[in-house]
Amino acid sequence: MSINIKVITADNSGPTTNNGTNTYVIGDQELIIIDPGPRSESHFSNIRKYINNRPVKMILITHHHLDHIGLLADLCNLTDAKIYLDKIQLKKLLEVYPNIKNHTKILNKSIIFANIIIEPIYSPGHASDHFCFRIPGEVIFTGDHIMGWSTTMIRKPDGDMGQYIQSLNKISEYSKEIFLPGHGNKIVDGHKRCKELIDHRNKRSNQILQILEEKDLDAHDITKIIYKKISKKLITYAELTVEASLDEMINRKLIKRKSVDNKYIYSIRT
Repeated sequence: MSINIKVITADNSGPTTNNGTNTYVIGDQELIIIDPGPRSESHFSNIRKYINNRPVKMILITHHHLDHIGLLADLCNLTDAKIYLDKIQLKKLLEVYPNIKNHTKILNKSIIFANIIIEPIYSPGHASDHFCFRIPGEVIFTGDHIMGWSTTMIRKPDGDMGQYIQSLNKISEYSKEIFLPGHGNKIVDGHKRCKELIDHRNKRSNQILQILEEKDLDAHDITKIIYKKISKKLITYAELTVEASLDEMINRKLIKRKSVDNKYIYSIRT
């Protein structure tokens, strides 16, 4: 790789974060930071040590979740760097940091920085304001949209399974770049990984259809049938993603739902 990219992994390992959130620092003398990471003094200290008084010219964020932007305000105050972001991202960011607008600058097109081109790619699904960032021919910073160690959790209402699949198809068109995710190790064959994730989602939809052919059920019972061997720590997250899949299948007119005793029951659409 011809571009200097440093990964600093935060100390927030867990069932949904793998070994921690990855903060990426691009450049040599002047720097760009992607995803400052969670609010953690040790992580902030590691970032400060690596920066070592070098100027940070801009900060980019993949989405507004706190494990990716918990240190954002602290990093802005430390570096006086602007956050370059889309209008969609700004709206979500102000829900988290109402007083940060003066640190922001709207990003309308690709960034050119020290002969490096960074292309923002709108990739909603995991979050409505999710963006990936591509350095053509080098890397794509994929945030939580594409990871090698796990599928992505889709949580309604901000998450959307249909948009997630559309975004996977969009990113899969890029086959030359290495993928650098928000959690976990780099993905060498990004096109293959996108295909795996799309196939996985199609498999889950087919499983749901097979289950509902036998009996009408709610999301909780469907989840228990599909994820028989899943860790108890992850079952809640699995159910959230099943609910997102059910919504996507309703939109495709494959299934329907009705409210019974204050919960939704799903059935095959006839």
